[in-house]
Amino acid sequence: MDETQEILHCSVEHCQTPNHLASKCCSHCQAPLIKRYLWVVGASFNSEAINQLVGDRYLVVSNNLVLDTQPGVSPYFPDRIPSWLKPYLKLTPQGRHIPKVYGQIPSKRLEVWLLEYENFSASVQQELAKGNFLPTLAEVWETAPAIRQLNWLLQISQLWQPLHNQKVTRTLITPELLRVNDSVIQLRELTYDGEQKITLQDLGKLWSTWIDQSQPKIQSFFQEVCDCLLSDYWSTSEGLTHFLEDGLRQIARSQSRIYEMASMTDSGPSRSHNEDAYYQQEAINNGSSPQEALAIVCDGVGGHKGGAIASKLAIENLQREIETIEKTFPNSRILAEKIKQAVGVANDVICQQNDVENRQAQERMATTLVMALARDYEMYVTHVGDSRVYWITASGCYQLTLDDDLASRQTRLGHLLYREALRQPSAGALIQALGVSSSKFLHPTTQRLILDEDCVFLLCSDGLSDNQLVEQYWEKEILPILEEEKELSDVAQQLIDLANRLNGHDNVTVSLMKCSVTFRDESTVAAKVQEQTRIQPPPENNLGSTITQAVSKKWRGFSVILLLCILILGGVGIAYWSLHQFQKDSGPERMRDPSDLLFLP
Repeated sequence: MDETQEILHCSVEHCQTPNHLASKCCSHCQAPLIKRYLWVVGASFNSEAINQLVGDRYLVVSNNLVLDTQPGVSPYFPDRIPSWLKPYLKLTPQGRHIPKVYGQIPSKRLEVWLLEYENFSASVQQELAKGNFLPTLAEVWETAPAIRQLNWLLQISQLWQPLHNQKVTRTLITPELLRVNDSVIQLRELTYDGEQKITLQDLGKLWSTWIDQSQPKIQSFFQEVCDCLLSDYWSTSEGLTHFLEDGLRQIARSQSRIYEMASMTDSGPSRSHNEDAYYQQEAINNGSSPQEALAIVCDGVGGHKGGAIASKLAIENLQREIETIEKTFPNSRILAEKIKQAVGVANDVICQQNDVENRQAQERMATTLVMALARDYEMYVTHVGDSRVYWITASGCYQLTLDDDLASRQTRLGHLLYREALRQPSAGALIQALGVSSSKFLHPTTQRLILDEDCVFLLCSDGLSDNQLVEQYWEKEILPILEEEKELSDVAQQLIDLANRLNGHDNVTVSLMKCSVTFRDESTVAAKVQEQTRIQPPPENNLGSTITQAVSKKWRGFSVILLLCILILGGVGIAYWSLHQFQKDSGPERMRDPSDLLFLP
């Protein structure tokens, strides 16, 4: 279809002006135009449909790819959600990797469903416009640096158990479905396991085909990983994940990272007070550049006094608790648990204050929370409530947090599609926040990302994220930070102004954290890793011999068990022979069923 045709409508609700396909901004309101490419499942279009509109709004780009020309209008939601789509809904927390069900194209003959992904950059959209979806992992594997290869493998291992629970593990061993958007594994769609049991051995068979194309510095390590998968060494994916993390810990030494931050808050044009609060800290170590960083944003709930107190208490206590954790430098699993405990401490402090002031029900003060803790090559993102964290890279914008509201819960339970759930009257009602009840009933979410490219993290209250402002403006306002065209503080102020102008109904707080990645001499690091593989005894630093030692221990344990079994069987044999002799010597009146011995006094 001709790019000069005006069929792409503005997504702003009060605008909806049609624009040229090639346009970047709306000709009427100047808002950035959203180009939402969707994958078609359940059926495919024939070649005659390409470049045609179907359902009066979807431009067919290829057999299974369409562009929504009316992104500001809700798609069609049928009364029934077929069972084969339920895994998409229940895997909503894995939204960085797994597409959401967008809606359906009305059809009398076929069930044509649409899948949506995170926000793609203009460079990715150019390929999508040609009908080219994201490249497969196999296509880009050979040219990726070692840390990214391990990062991809780690993401797959972390997805294994959630997909196994939904019986769609086959997706992870189907090369055509394993797509990548730079550092992120993106599953094109899900496929059911069927009657066949999919195991980690199947994963090992697929991974083994990539060994020869892997980077030399991890090739022997990757070979051992595949060998263990093929020999069924790990009974669950957890062992695989832990081992890959050990490998990443060493390979990450080939990179260094510098963090820069800028945070701002504003009461907004319609509020006389500000219940939001923020905190930022850059930790200096090993030189003059920040290698660690901490950002916290809280949006208070509970009126003029209560909300402001709750957000302040949360900031103060989290800051103190996190600083204590940082001094101990635990490993990733312990750190994630420590973060959860720190959130629990902050929650209970606010709860105690509510109890002291005898606040009940809706009078109880509370606060949302988003927190980003950067430690070298890792980023830990924690949240409670509906404040959000976005991760912006050169190729996309990812909403890392899933709002703790009724809409998200209905989707996770498989009841409603997310965009359909958002239309419900109480869709935005929070189901948890800090300070409402004891930490025993609180479920904060913490996720860990491996940082192997320049990126920006945006933490914000819903004063900015409402009405999809971030999804609409991230590429125009935030992406230039990575291109060094804008300063962090300037962008923070621009986002505040944007929220006040286009939303304006609430306080607004933003915190920007930029991560700049630089590479060291990889050949030196490779030599160190190979040396550690051969001679270093500590398991977490010994990539090559860890599994060999573990397998040896496993077989030693097996030998002990085998010996015990032989002794037990020998003892049973002797007892049976003795009983037989006893029965033979005692005559017929002494004979009884051997099982009766179980009931003798």
